[in-house]
Amino acid sequence: MASTTGDRVTRKIRRIAGELPELGGIRHVEANPPSPSAYWVALGVAVLFTVVISLGTGGVDGALVLIPAWAVLGWIILGYMGSEKVVVLDRGLLIGSFAPFLRPYVVPFDRFEAGSITAVRPGWKLADMLRGRTLLTTGRTAVWAWNAVAFVAAPGAAAQRRYVDAAGVFRAEDPEGRDRLVWWFGTWRQPDRLVGALESALVDLGHPVAGLSQRVLPMVRISGVPADAATQVPRLVAALERAS
Repeated sequence: MASTTGDRVTRKIRRIAGELPELGGIRHVEANPPSPSAYWVALGVAVLFTVVISLGTGGVDGALVLIPAWAVLGWIILGYMGSEKVVVLDRGLLIGSFAPFLRPYVVPFDRFEAGSITAVRPGWKLADMLRGRTLLTTGRTAVWAWNAVAFVAAPGAAAQRRYVDAAGVFRAEDPEGRDRLVWWFGTWRQPDRLVGALESALVDLGHPVAGLSQRVLPMVRISGVPADAATQVPRLVAALERAS
């Protein structure tokens, strides 16, 4: 297999993936780090607070002392908000936060609707757009991330370990497989490489999705209106209708 693609494979990613040998090796890491504009906004807020404090106290020296504190606080906030990742393994995904004290969710590909992969902008409108088609929608994102890759996965029971898979968090396993959970992962970058990594992993498992990237990309700008779902996100709608 080719070397891992995407973003850096951290020690936490290796550790968690190592505890899930049934999902195979790491193929791709898609992180959601702060965008350049997020850093500029954080810097602007720090400067603004520094100016306000200096005007209120009448002294610049005291205000400047607070700059390191603003820097540390901003680093912590941006770090936690930017800790969302999708890790594509041979036979499944880790999706969610890799921040300290938090853990990602596990989505095996055997509960994955391979043909449902969709790239949209903005991702946060999916919940409203799919209202009435599914009760289960969850997004992994940050305020700077408008582009999104979405997919549908069947709920499962809570895993017998420290992790839980998709819908073990929300409800008991559906024995008839009728429920579907819509996931979306937000990023400020283009979603091309994540879509390609998902396609590659699914094709290697024998799913007939070769050429999926050409059908999914470029991403679709969605309205968020339920009446537009069938035309703007048809792969998600089809996967949900198969479960009904």
